[in-house]
Amino acid sequence: MTKQTLQAEANGRNGKIKFDINIDNNEIKDIKVTKSSETPAIFNQVFDKLKNSIIEEQSFDVDAVSGATIMTSALLDSGKNALNQAGVTPVAKESDKTHREVNLDVDVAVIGSGAAGLIAACRALSMGKNVVVLEKNGYLGGATILNGSNVVATGSNLAQQLFGAEAQEDSSKRLFADITRECRGTNYPELSKILVNNIGKAVDFIKEFANLTYQKAETQTIEHSVNRQVEMPSESSYELIKKIATTFEEKGGKILLDARVEKINSENGVPISLVAEGKHQTTNVKFKSLILAAGGWGAKDFKEKRTSIPYYGPMTSTGDYFFFNKGLNLASRNLDWYKVYPHGLEVEPGIAKLTTYSTKEASDMGAIFINRAGNRIVNESDPYTHFRDAIAAQKDKIAFVLMDQRIWNRFYELMLKYGFTADEISHYFALDGKQSPILVKGNLETVANKAGINFENLQHTLSNYQNYAKNGKDPEFGREARFMHQYSGDTYYIIEQKLRFCTTLGGYETNGQMQLLNSDMKPVANYYAAGEVIGGANGHDSMPSMMNSWSYASGFLAGTNASDNCNNR
Repeated sequence: MTKQTLQAEANGRNGKIKFDINIDNNEIKDIKVTKSSETPAIFNQVFDKLKNSIIEEQSFDVDAVSGATIMTSALLDSGKNALNQAGVTPVAKESDKTHREVNLDVDVAVIGSGAAGLIAACRALSMGKNVVVLEKNGYLGGATILNGSNVVATGSNLAQQLFGAEAQEDSSKRLFADITRECRGTNYPELSKILVNNIGKAVDFIKEFANLTYQKAETQTIEHSVNRQVEMPSESSYELIKKIATTFEEKGGKILLDARVEKINSENGVPISLVAEGKHQTTNVKFKSLILAAGGWGAKDFKEKRTSIPYYGPMTSTGDYFFFNKGLNLASRNLDWYKVYPHGLEVEPGIAKLTTYSTKEASDMGAIFINRAGNRIVNESDPYTHFRDAIAAQKDKIAFVLMDQRIWNRFYELMLKYGFTADEISHYFALDGKQSPILVKGNLETVANKAGINFENLQHTLSNYQNYAKNGKDPEFGREARFMHQYSGDTYYIIEQKLRFCTTLGGYETNGQMQLLNSDMKPVANYYAAGEVIGGANGHDSMPSMMNSWSYASGFLAGTNASDNCNNR
């Protein structure tokens, strides 16, 4: 049989996924994606794993990938159909799918492979401990891979290198004050102090451990009173996770994917071992210290309709630990707190994608934010919490960004950089404002009518703003002159903005050593935690970069103390 390329198409979460199947002499040689609107950080991991299994077994009758079952099942089904329609029947290779039981005896076990879990694991490994990371999904990263790689570098050697003399203006005390101000005093001081006193150590540690490169963050947000945000040159949190995980394994650590923790065994209230289940393996892990870094539970609350705010996080953030920790009677707080952002597109009912970077840049370039009445609603250059509250105050909970061609070009560029595809955006424009997400283009009257905005009011609002920008004074909202720029040309864009959430801000209680507490507020021996599962460090309103920063700092401290605990057993 000659070489041939079969084309297949599957329904993904964000649209059609098209891929080619390369056949040579009745053998599957390669599979290449030609179109996808899926989140790259997850999709690339999932597809590579799926492709390797298909080629190795010469069949599309392989296991779907945990955490992406619906999407990967659709890919497998479409691949089978393509082979059947072409009359191609590769000789399948038998694979051993016997369910195994594996026993591990380690110093430190870590549940979760996001930034908090991996940094905790790396810290423990660096202290000479035998460490295993258990991840329920078939891919790495948890919610971290949906964020940028930005983090604060307060108190680090890295900050001195990147910010020079400016770094002297920053301090743990100043960062603490910023956190407290921006969350309006809802933070828990002990946890905030853990964050500000450990973030510099954590950044320097993981930078050296995994040989990471950082630069000043492209966007230094107004919530921070001094420039302190850094990011990887690619700005990719997936690259961050991949490099840390690779280094961890190269230095002797072990990572188990498709290992969902189902049970924690304890003696007299003290955890001593756990059981993790996968498709083909049951893993029993005996440990000296356990670190819980399994992320939040936003998807659980979204599915149970506990909130009407559109969700943009991973659908695997289901708070499984509320079940396997039941017997330990752990103390928790503020389980109804969410980190709500104002910058998002509702791409399907109840599901959002973030436009944070695009919207922030548009604001700095002079864009204004309006409601359906055609009126401005906020000082567009204020902290995001002000914009969030302004959207929440609208009857329909919607705002719109008005842009000219200059602003749209940059907005679009950053959309492509952070999670959107050109085809996806074209599809939104093709909706012509008839349904969410609303993205429309045209002259001012056209975009107003398509978006359902009062044109006469909008015309008046824009005219006033043009004069404000020209005179460098905003009598309505007091916006700084440096952020006001006159619009030019007669082509306008209106982009819908809705509230969205991913991160949960409440969680379990810990002491100052990141040790979990029971309902009597006493520490649970051997059991530590880090990251989103611990609530309070950033209060009810987390500043940009601060959830990543909490992952770093809490992971570093949890890894340190869990390792020390091993020495005492």
